[in-house]
Amino acid sequence: MTSAANDAALQRLYAVRPQWRAVRRARDAVGLPDFTLLHAGPPYANPCKPPAPVLSSAVLCCLYEGWATSEQDAERLIASGRVTLVPAQSYGVVTPLAAVISGSTALVEVADRTGAAWSLLGSGAGPQLRFGSRDPAILERMTWRDTVLAPVLSHALSGEHVDLIALARHGLDNGDDLHTRTTAASAALYALLSPRLTDASVHAMLQQTPLFFLTLWMAACCLMTSAAAQGAEPASTLVVALGGNGVDVGIRLAGRPSHWTTARAAAPQGPRMNPALDVAAAPLTGDSGVIDAAGFGAQALGHAPEPAAAFAPWLSPGWQPEQAQLYAGTHPAFADLHAGLDAARVIRRGVAPLAAIAMVGADGRAGLLGRGLFAAHVGLFAAALQDLKDA
Repeated sequence: MTSAANDAALQRLYAVRPQWRAVRRARDAVGLPDFTLLHAGPPYANPCKPPAPVLSSAVLCCLYEGWATSEQDAERLIASGRVTLVPAQSYGVVTPLAAVISGSTALVEVADRTGAAWSLLGSGAGPQLRFGSRDPAILERMTWRDTVLAPVLSHALSGEHVDLIALARHGLDNGDDLHTRTTAASAALYALLSPRLTDASVHAMLQQTPLFFLTLWMAACCLMTSAAAQGAEPASTLVVALGGNGVDVGIRLAGRPSHWTTARAAAPQGPRMNPALDVAAAPLTGDSGVIDAAGFGAQALGHAPEPAAAFAPWLSPGWQPEQAQLYAGTHPAFADLHAGLDAARVIRRGVAPLAAIAMVGADGRAGLLGRGLFAAHVGLFAAALQDLKDA
């Protein structure tokens, strides 16, 4: 019964043809109200006290929206509940790392006939909201994103539906894992859009941002896993979401897609940009584990020699065949990979699935620390299966 339910869910996942169709403000795309911020991962037990990296991003968003005039004012709004923090996935949105989304935030819209999913519009290298710091340069970057980048890309996409499967395939064939490295896919996307771009600063940003494709692929994977969950039988044990909010890690299964099963999150581990910087990494933060749950990211490191070499000290011998056994199918467009993380297989094999998610400073000040690997504890999947049986 479980196998048949998973097979049907996988067929729906395979049928999705994600296309980048638009750039839209969150209030227009998903009806996000004022004084509401979307965060990654499962709900907080107490949304008035988010962890430091998410609090830093939320403070900057309050300043950006004009809800507060100082960091202290913003902190009071959040602590009082006047500004509400809600899981992004409740709105069909996936957000990277510690980024939060407010009504003015520009989102990428990825859609096909099955529906739509959204993620943050990337805006280049340097200080970024997703890194969970309070660098004031982030506010300038947000303004540029929403007033310059978003209109230019909207114009470039007019009448254009960008096939993300084709770009992802190109990336995998040229050294990307589609999570820690999207260099080839981003370059191919820029080549496609460049004749229609009207601003030199946008040209420069896209040429200098090898991870630009990342949030597009997050939305694409969210769209695929959401399709797998549509009408899924309660017996389906496919994982359709894997994310962290900086406190807890959570997963959702296709058989009960609105329910998060959670556990305390550990921090990702991996190579640091500055090994001398003595700052602890935050517990898992971000929605991008949906990429790995679909079968990419850490599961595609065999295609990506550069990040695979960087992660080698954190990978156990024989990790590739072990990880492959946790996945239930093979996507027709990616026949050299395995697709569809299966909670039941995780329990049978007793192997923790890997996700490639960056490390950010737990202090809410240091920002990006480096690349990371996260091993989702087998007990989380056992609890999710129990929740499925109890529903």
